[in-house]
Amino acid sequence: MFIITPIGRVISFAVKNITRNAWIGLATVLVLVLALLSVNILVGVNALASSAIAILEKKIDVSVYFKPETPNAILDQARSYMASLPQTERVTIMTAEEALSAFIERHKNEPPILDAINELEENPLGATMVIKARKTTDYPYLMEALNNPQFSFAIENKTYDDHSVAIEQVERIANSIRYFGLILTLVFAIFSALIVYNAIRVAIYTQREEIGIMRLVGASNAFVRLPLILDAIFFALLSLIIASALVALIISFGEPHLVSFLDGEDPGLRTYFLNNLLALIITEGMAIVIIVSLSSWAAVGRYLKK
Repeated sequence: MFIITPIGRVISFAVKNITRNAWIGLATVLVLVLALLSVNILVGVNALASSAIAILEKKIDVSVYFKPETPNAILDQARSYMASLPQTERVTIMTAEEALSAFIERHKNEPPILDAINELEENPLGATMVIKARKTTDYPYLMEALNNPQFSFAIENKTYDDHSVAIEQVERIANSIRYFGLILTLVFAIFSALIVYNAIRVAIYTQREEIGIMRLVGASNAFVRLPLILDAIFFALLSLIIASALVALIISFGEPHLVSFLDGEDPGLRTYFLNNLLALIITEGMAIVIIVSLSSWAAVGRYLKK
């Protein structure tokens, strides 16, 4: 009972402070929500950049076009050799007939090209070998390996579908957004600390007589501090809930548009946030609670020194 009574009084004083200074509390919550949103935008950009780079890396491959008269033995030899290399993840062969069918499908809406193909007596296309490397850095080695004299004479052409330029652009844009987001987060963190500090100062001013009476009857500094610190923590937790709901809404409405931007690929934002939900809530919650608690402690401490 001795312990429960002071705790009940602390909570009661904290609730009174919140109701008395509702508008200041609203402004505090707004700034804290903006700070948390800037952090989550930064997290989302990192996840989106990683997803975009992974999608681009999946599309990188080497296509080797063989001459139409190349025998199957040479094709098998080329495939076996390239597949045996540790740098190779996957090798697939498209026969001349499959290549022709794919070509006709690609140009089905272009009658002049189809007419030209139909006029030919023989299939003008040869087999195609598609090579996928384990790492993007392995492609130069694989391109050099294709010069093997056992089958290089049968190669008519080879193309390296390199998306390295696009990957560099994605990384450059992501880095720029990261730097901007980091600066924005720091600005909002400073604003949050200042807003909470001033909100507590106003709360102290509005109930300065009550605090004075509490100190006269022997209330400890901790008893004076705790209600105001609890107010700040309440604002922080409320901001975390609101920011989490806003992030969920942004992802729900924004992810479908990102799918079309990424050529039908899943950007993975929803999956990333769901997989890291607990870690994000704990990390952001602890950070925002620490910021507001220290600001509150400093604001009350300045008053108690008078």
